[in-house]
Amino acid sequence: MQCSVRHVLPTTRIFVPRNKQVRHFWEYVNMMFNKPDADRIKQLGPDRACAEWVLRNGGKVVWESGQKLANYNLLPPEGQPVPKLVTIDGTDSSISHYGFPHLIGCEKLSNIILHNADYIDDRALKGLHFGQNTLTHLQVSKCANVTDDGLKSLISLKKLEHLVLFNLISVENIEECKQYIQQHLSNCKIKDLKDATQLNEKPQ
Repeated sequence: MQCSVRHVLPTTRIFVPRNKQVRHFWEYVNMMFNKPDADRIKQLGPDRACAEWVLRNGGKVVWESGQKLANYNLLPPEGQPVPKLVTIDGTDSSISHYGFPHLIGCEKLSNIILHNADYIDDRALKGLHFGQNTLTHLQVSKCANVTDDGLKSLISLKKLEHLVLFNLISVENIEECKQYIQQHLSNCKIKDLKDATQLNEKPQ
């Protein structure tokens, strides 16, 4: 499942000091694309709102029915109920920590893949606690902004059964992180790249 849906935003003229202004501008844009809309969640329900968030930012979802969706424009009409959300695939997406409160109320969400996602950092991993009541499978891979601190925060996911970690260049001691997580989540199986095919992960 390698389809990538990316949003192309209009070019904006940025004046000096360029480095800080550009960074702050795109941080603001990312926040606007990710932050939850409480009224929309109330109107459409958490599963629909969460799927909109993921798809709007270039990710993919899987419904409880088994149907996969990678195109925001193919969502059902707003008046039509949607199945429960079971999987979020954030591969190559721009989802960020601002959006993780969308996980609240998704009662069947069990699997999240965070692969090659530029905006996934320690804040995002800490935001996974919003899904701690249902999340059993998690992959974090090729996310350059994740550090040891972010990985260790995963101990909040008490129901986690499978955790896949690989290609995390900013993690200084991956083995120590794995040991720390294992001590707190004794029922969780921690895997790396060589095990990745078992859970349909992205070995890139």
